[in-house]
Amino acid sequence: MRCSFCFMVFAAVALVSGCKDEPTKVVPGETVRVKGTLSAGAECPTLVTKSGHRYSVGGDLGGFKVGDRVCVKGKVAEVSYCMSGEATIAVEAIGAEDQCP
Repeated sequence: MRCSFCFMVFAAVALVSGCKDEPTKVVPGETVRVKGTLSAGAECPTLVTKSGHRYSVGGDLGGFKVGDRVCVKGKVAEVSYCMSGEATIAVEAIGAEDQCP
């Protein structure tokens, strides 16, 4: 019985960790969800997370603008003209921070 409980806890943690608010490492081609505040960047807007990580965001931001707290889902770009941040996320979906797409 105890092993079954441990497995269920491990499975729940694995499911939750697959949808992190902020990836610990971004890998080109990987789909990520990142929460933060939109900020101005050199060529593209940036997304600044609560822990201070900065990612450029490329694509349609809908009606969101600098200063808005958002959640962005997208692929980490392999190549980008954006010149700020640790990586560029090509926006596939964007929503308010509390409504992750």
